[in-house]
Amino acid sequence: MAKHIPLAEIVDNPFQPRTKFDQDALRSLADEMKAEGFWGGTLQGRRKNGRVELVYGHRRLRALRLLREPSVPIELVDLTDAQMAMRSLEENLQREGLTDLEKADAIKRAVEITKTELREAGKSEAHAITTIADRLGLAREWVSTLCKISVSMDNKNRPHIEAGHLTAKTALAAKDWGGDAYVRTLAKQGKQAKNEGSVSKPTHMTVAALKKVVTLAPEPVQEKLKAEIIAGDISTPQEAEQRARRLAASHTRRQKEPPPDLKDVLVRWTHQVKDWEQQMRDVQPYMDYVDDEAPAIGERFRTELRKLIDTAKKLL
Repeated sequence: MAKHIPLAEIVDNPFQPRTKFDQDALRSLADEMKAEGFWGGTLQGRRKNGRVELVYGHRRLRALRLLREPSVPIELVDLTDAQMAMRSLEENLQREGLTDLEKADAIKRAVEITKTELREAGKSEAHAITTIADRLGLAREWVSTLCKISVSMDNKNRPHIEAGHLTAKTALAAKDWGGDAYVRTLAKQGKQAKNEGSVSKPTHMTVAALKKVVTLAPEPVQEKLKAEIIAGDISTPQEAEQRARRLAASHTRRQKEPPPDLKDVLVRWTHQVKDWEQQMRDVQPYMDYVDDEAPAIGERFRTELRKLIDTAKKLL
């Protein structure tokens, strides 16, 4: 049965995931409640340390405070820490609007509480993530990722995520591959994308694609290519592929000494190329005959010619 509890005695759920409340939205909710009355069902809370800890409904409580209401009906229930955490988390996830970091921190707290429960019950802590995933209807992999985000995103990286310059998942992928420096680089790119709209906002898929380009690049140039990406000199997979080719070509040139008579070779080739071009012009009208009478010879010739053209393009 609900009891009217003075608002001065009510405190937030200590496991409440939402850390920021939109003041304009609260004012609008307060105006609505003033016009239509309190709504949304009876609130729940538990008594602890002389106060009533609210289970959920924190936006409504704040709206009531704006209206200077003296009390609110609350159903007092007997809940453990784990139950308080789970009910608050479930209610907030259904409403959405939580930031990535709020979700991650709340999920991490719920997993830690569940680990304690399992340990006290003599069960393995290894099932904690699966237990939370099943309770919330989330994929186990996503719960695990959220826990990792909560642990690894320190005060240096959190402001970038809270500002909306990149998602927590992107920040985690960046940190795993390129450390805090790469998180800062992607945050700058994300800020530019948000402010200007002329470039795409980086995602975890961007990080994966760039990482793949580095992995496929020749080993001698991988470290330099990765360093340029982390520094922000390269921001797209296409740019990374082009840079990898240039770095590989430069490395090859450094490894090989040019022939001492290279100038003479190029002069000789220039005359040969002119001769080949004229000879091919002379042959061109008769290629149909070759295709009819000896198609295999014609195809082998074209195959070798294509190889020659590909090689020649690298000299242009």
